[in-house]
Amino acid sequence: MSESSDEEFDGFSQNEVDAAAQRYNDRLAQIGIGELDVVDNENESENDFSDENEPLVDEAGDRPAEADGWHENFNYYERGLPHIFLPRGNTGPTTVLDPDKEPVDFFSLLFTNAILQYIIQETDRYANKQIRDHPDENKSPWVTPTVEEMKAFLGLCFLMGINVKPDIKSYWSTDVMLETPYFSKVMKRDRYMQIMRYIHFSNSEQAPQPGDPNYSKLYKIESLMNMFTDSMVNQYIPKRQLSVDEVMASPCYGRVMP
Repeated sequence: MSESSDEEFDGFSQNEVDAAAQRYNDRLAQIGIGELDVVDNENESENDFSDENEPLVDEAGDRPAEADGWHENFNYYERGLPHIFLPRGNTGPTTVLDPDKEPVDFFSLLFTNAILQYIIQETDRYANKQIRDHPDENKSPWVTPTVEEMKAFLGLCFLMGINVKPDIKSYWSTDVMLETPYFSKVMKRDRYMQIMRYIHFSNSEQAPQPGDPNYSKLYKIESLMNMFTDSMVNQYIPKRQLSVDEVMASPCYGRVMP
């Protein structure tokens, strides 16, 4: 490579490439990973990543899980680095719906009835506790929501994010200038407000307190998050090439620039 910064850079010489590759292989050998195959020219480099050279993986995977448990459920191939892995089986959605299905059908694949039943269970638990502990403040009769009623409640919550009004009661207004008849057709205002008052995603009686080894700031929603994670893992198998936003992978404070 030229020593002058004013001249145009024409690329590294073959000797420089070989020297860099040797240093890299020496480093890999030091940490016990193995050698990297160095290509001779640009054509071989491009072909190395073509579809023709991709390893074939059947549904059962190309290698058994390691005994240490770390590689369980992973199919991986070796191209110098043994821990680069391929997804298990075929990639993409695990459930393929018919083209005539509605968006709510796809949403239901992730927001399952099991999740709804869990929300109902914890909401009912919290409502009964409040009625028992504070009867004077909770005089309205409480009826455990059904799955369909909870779906309606959540649907109205989503709709409020699209049709924004200054307060919740405005959605049930009978003023001709403000009314949104759909809301009153789906659910009465008092029932909506009652479910909103009691809705819960965890057992508050078992919440670990600060100082407890199991204490978590996410406790109130942690179980729900885990159920969503399991649901997403079951419904989609990612490919080997992933693009991960840095905000998802590390703590971020302040404004995130695009």
